Amino acid sequence: MPTEARYAPVSLVTTVLNDLAGCQAFFAAMEAQTLCPREIVIVDGGSRDGTWAFLQDYCPRRDYRLIVAQEVGCNVARGRNLAIARATHDIIVSTDVGCQWDDRWLEELATPLLADPALDAVMGSWMVRYEDLPDAWARVEFACYPEFALRAQPDSHASSRAIAYRKRLWEQLGGYPEDLTLAADDMVFALLLHAHTKAVTSAPTPRCFWERPATLRRFRREAERNFFGAGEADIWRKHGLLVGGRLLVEWLAWPVGLLVGGFEIWGLGRPPIGGGLVWLVGAGGLGLRLWQLAPAVARYHARGGRGGWWRLPWFEYAVKWAALRGYWRGWWSGRQRCADCRVRLRRAGVSPW
Repeated sequence: MPTEARYAPVSLVTTVLNDLAGCQAFFAAMEAQTLCPREIVIVDGGSRDGTWAFLQDYCPRRDYRLIVAQEVGCNVARGRNLAIARATHDIIVSTDVGCQWDDRWLEELATPLLADPALDAVMGSWMVRYEDLPDAWARVEFACYPEFALRAQPDSHASSRAIAYRKRLWEQLGGYPEDLTLAADDMVFALLLHAHTKAVTSAPTPRCFWERPATLRRFRREAERNFFGAGEADIWRKHGLLVGGRLLVEWLAWPVGLLVGGFEIWGLGRPPIGGGLVWLVGAGGLGLRLWQLAPAVARYHARGGRGGWWRLPWFEYAVKWAALRGYWRGWWSGRQRCADCRVRLRRAGVSPW
């Protein structure tokens, strides 16, 4: 920790639920920042693993005000709104417990807002580091990207794990959408933010490091949860239709082709030309998928990944089916329950497509 602390009139906000180790790492990282906030506000959603007791007893090692609050059962959006409402400074820096941060993270997010009163927000960057990956499936996901990172530009849709903005902007936008069940609140907030203001810049160097799940089951649960939120908000509809359509073609072509071919042979007494064509469509879709995954397979092995090439298509299909299922479940559920979020997006001119 630096011997001489630099402070700024900034409120750092986050939420937590059952993550004692994450909280401990959070304070260690924030108290080592080159620029320290004057205030940290944390809302606990009802932890039962000792996190809440830790927060209540924690004694900061730097001269900032620590505000902790608990609302049992609150979702992430509600927790963020409660934290920001309790913040006393106009500049809000937001993150998620469970990440890792280098010591210049907060300085690079907050400094543009401190320097320019006309600026409304700073889009933050993040990345996944290979050395942090816990399991073979996490390395499979990592191989799907030439670089697993968001190097933010002013028009990027920054996650609330790395973003800074003025409290008055949060008030003007109406806060985070609390009617979403769990996920996508920060994407909605970013969409509303960009629709409202152009006084935005970015911190393009990734200094926030996102941690990934350790099992394929957790990846599927994460994808289903995140896309459930997107469906509730009724965004990315084009993605849901195109991905769903392609998956259906690739997988239903085989049983449909078998049925059509069987009908042609036994019902019409002719060669299964139609069934064969349907099978060719399915085989073409699957072949294209495998061809598109070839660079990812090469990256996986080049980075020391173990196991056969089959891990990549298995991961691809498992996660995409989970995401698709979550999206359309969320879209149906959100027709009534998330009407407020959808209305806010449409009024802001944000297309569902």
